[in-house]
Amino acid sequence: MSDATRAPEPSTGPDGGAGAADSVGGAVHRDGKPSQPGEQSAPAMDTHPTDDEARIQGVVVQTRADVGDKSEERIADVLRQRFDDIGLDLGDDRIRALAAEVAAG
Repeated sequence: MSDATRAPEPSTGPDGGAGAADSVGGAVHRDGKPSQPGEQSAPAMDTHPTDDEARIQGVVVQTRADVGDKSEERIADVLRQRFDDIGLDLGDDRIRALAAEVAAG
């Protein structure tokens, strides 16, 4: 690799600011440095709590898009797996009702 293709070294200037090597796509990387007050340091989605019914409906919508044209039994199997993946324990009656809803379109 030539020197022209390597990222520049961090700035050592008197301003102490971020150099070009500290930035990727406009975002400044502060590896090993603590977050500043008001700085977003986690994904935004993690900051919004979601209730179980909203999560259930999200799984139903995604399952309809993925396997809505399959048999109700296949849809129920997919729903069971997805609810297990997100830690929701729905009874078999509820899963079968949701599978029928997905199959109905």
